[in-house]
Amino acid sequence: MTKIIIIILFIAMVVSLGNGLYHLLKTPDERDAGDKVVKSLTWRISIWVVLFLFILLAIKMEWLKPSNSVNPVNFNQEQQQRIDADKSQQE
Repeated sequence: MTKIIIIILFIAMVVSLGNGLYHLLKTPDERDAGDKVVKSLTWRISIWVVLFLFILLAIKMEWLKPSNSVNPVNFNQEQQQRIDADKSQQE
């Protein structure tokens, strides 16, 4: 469910960018185009803020778990053995 929400928010950002581009290119009145483009980009920034806060909340609530490359404290024994083997081969 968490991944679906993230995907929906990414799609909403792309749609907002597309909407801004459309109004930038197709509106004949420059003043009206500027207002619509700014409104569209404001929506995109708002969606980004919501997405960022949702990801932080999901990590805090453990709905999303960072991989071991991001959180090296959670290395398991097998990974640690591979790291030790690589170090001994390099020496």
